[in-house]
Amino acid sequence: MFKVRLPVVVLIVAVILTACGGEKSVQVADVWARPGLSGGNNTVYFVIDNSMAEEDVLLSASSDVAQAVELHMSMMDGDAMQMKMQHNVPIPAGKTEFKPGGLHVMLIGLKDDLKPGDTFAVTLSFETAGEQVLSVLVREP
Repeated sequence: MFKVRLPVVVLIVAVILTACGGEKSVQVADVWARPGLSGGNNTVYFVIDNSMAEEDVLLSASSDVAQAVELHMSMMDGDAMQMKMQHNVPIPAGKTEFKPGGLHVMLIGLKDDLKPGDTFAVTLSFETAGEQVLSVLVREP
């Protein structure tokens, strides 16, 4: 007959619980975009809360409302504000804000007007957390 000691059982249960429930996820909140005109460009803003113990990476964004969707960072270059495309965005543990004058999702070539009160979908693809489909509310800043 096989005998298992109590410390071994406690260790096995702890390992199983850590493997099943120890890792948390990436949550996205406060998702919004400004109104925009068909053919123009627009931006999407939000807050990412990474409650995982390690950094994740935002790999890309996509949406059917625009011809192209890119990750961008706005930054000052001397006296001028410039936007630079980001191939990906590291998301450290804690909160990362995508906001005017900083990180944002750029919608290039809107297919239709975006009016206050409209909603549309944007999909974010993370290296670890996978894909998340966001409902974006169009509103005035």
